[in-house]
Amino acid sequence: MPQVRMLAEQVRLVSEQTDRFKTGRISVSMALPMDERMAANSLLIYLLKRSCKKYPDFSLLNGKLDELYGAALSAGVTKIGESQVLSLSLTCLDDRFALTDESIVEQCAELLANMIFKPNCKSGSFGAENLAAEKRLLIQRIEEELNDKRTYAFNKCIEYMCANEAYGKDKYGTIEEIQSVKMADVYSAWKNLLSTAVFQITVVGGSGMDKIADVFAKHFAKIERNPVKPETVFIQRGRHFNRYEETYPVNQGKLVIGFRAGMQSSRDNIHAITVMNDIFGMGTYSKLFMNVREKLSLAYYCWSRLIASKGLVLVEGGIDTDKEKKVSAEILAQLSDLRNGKTDPEVLDSSKRSLKERYTFTTPEGICSWYAAQVLEDEIATPESMVEGIETVTMEQVCAAAKKLSIDSIFMLMAKTEEAAEDEN
Repeated sequence: MPQVRMLAEQVRLVSEQTDRFKTGRISVSMALPMDERMAANSLLIYLLKRSCKKYPDFSLLNGKLDELYGAALSAGVTKIGESQVLSLSLTCLDDRFALTDESIVEQCAELLANMIFKPNCKSGSFGAENLAAEKRLLIQRIEEELNDKRTYAFNKCIEYMCANEAYGKDKYGTIEEIQSVKMADVYSAWKNLLSTAVFQITVVGGSGMDKIADVFAKHFAKIERNPVKPETVFIQRGRHFNRYEETYPVNQGKLVIGFRAGMQSSRDNIHAITVMNDIFGMGTYSKLFMNVREKLSLAYYCWSRLIASKGLVLVEGGIDTDKEKKVSAEILAQLSDLRNGKTDPEVLDSSKRSLKERYTFTTPEGICSWYAAQVLEDEIATPESMVEGIETVTMEQVCAAAKKLSIDSIFMLMAKTEEAAEDEN
């Protein structure tokens, strides 16, 4: 069980001490509402990753990382429920394997804290060239997702499905919003982050937990905090079914069906819904894989994804465009069978074994990610508690969870045929 300590208002440190690994991981998660600052926030986290006052350029920062036995620095932006979560993380050698008595993890914690609290910012500017470079890189990330048509279709379904909810926004903000961000916006975003974000420092390693806590507590003691904890709206049932489509010159159509999972919170009936989703469309033994893909050969791939932080289940399929109705009907038929208990009883055991493996993390990064994703949860759940809950799930509970799924939206990315393309020319 991890240790949880409060370092300041809405700032906690979640640490799991283990000697299983030669490396450790420190990750700082910062949760903010999904509002007009999203583009500036996204640029901010990558600017913070570039440098800090103590190591103000790429060479000096990388020199320090080399001194720390090749510590690896990373930054990211995710959506957890209707929150934009910025993260800055370091993976480093555990203190037990250092060649000197200096604490590597303490130095890594201090480096992360300096990057967040003492960035390389002069007179409200992170550097015009740096901002321009990060804009290019962030727009490139978004364009890469747009060019990956599987990801594009998935995100478009969410965009349409949650058009009137904060969750429908892109985690980075739009390209237009990113292009319009000014230096003053980024500086304001940084000040807002320190004051209002919900922070979680997640640590996995063999030692140094008290030192890490002291480092961050010292920095937060100098900040006036007025934290705002983002809330997520859960819609339990699809209110009105809609279908959306786009046509694009791709070889394979992309079908995404969005369901509301009937959840009132991220942990509502989570064990039964997790097993239900796995049996429906996650495992190689699942109904979608075994029937839609394998037995009937209706799809090149077909699987379901649970987004518990928003109470959604999305089914994705790569299909021939002219088979959309047939595929959609079969997906719903498989859901109907699951609701009515028309499933091999052995599949439940297969699902539980598979999920147990999925929640058995073998790296510090895996463990750290599990806990970091709980930045907005009041209580921390362990992977072991998740497995224990899954083990108690019955097939009756799986059927009941399946009955709560209600279809909300369909997005179809239609493959443009050669004939249609020629007609346009």
